[in-house]
Amino acid sequence: MRIVGADGLEGLSMARLAEAADYTPGALYRYFTSKDALLSRLVQHVLGEVREFLERAAALVPAGAPPLARVFAITQGYRAFAKERPNSFGLLAMTMADPRVLLPGVSDAAPVTERVIATLEVIAQALGAAEEAGQLEPGDVAERTLCLFATLQGLLQLHKQARFAPSVLELDQLTMKGTRALLIGWGARARSVDAALAKVPARSSASLGGVQ
Repeated sequence: MRIVGADGLEGLSMARLAEAADYTPGALYRYFTSKDALLSRLVQHVLGEVREFLERAAALVPAGAPPLARVFAITQGYRAFAKERPNSFGLLAMTMADPRVLLPGVSDAAPVTERVIATLEVIAQALGAAEEAGQLEPGDVAERTLCLFATLQGLLQLHKQARFAPSVLELDQLTMKGTRALLIGWGARARSVDAALAKVPARSSASLGGVQ
């Protein structure tokens, strides 16, 4: 993760990793048959981290809070992941932004696809519960899940630009406002959305720091 964070995907090679880990390249190939296999495992690991952050954040919502509160909590959970796991977030951002097909082999790509579905299911369940409770108009949950995740991902990738325009690119607020706008667009009443947001406890690094 540190290699990718410093030099991007192009900087990752079996030889470089072997040197950093004090292995011989031949020894590494016992565990990963190729760079694609290594990248696949890294992305799977990152997605597992994401799911843990989302689930941990959602679990902090008080019992009896409206379902929309869980959606906001998940939004905060992903923001916490980006803050606390910058190398992991960077790897995920690079793999999604790169126009190339990075994992052309089915054996490497299929496990990543399965892990993506499992991770986004946390968001889908929260949106589905809000719809069942009548807080959202009926709609395509899968489509809404992708829209919410893409909104969060796009906003959080602005973290470098935020250093130069902190008053405009306040990412904690923007992720909440982006989520709020989507929920209202999907039929939620503004008053209900704001009431749900008020039920979400403030999160800190300490509250999510147990995720490994």
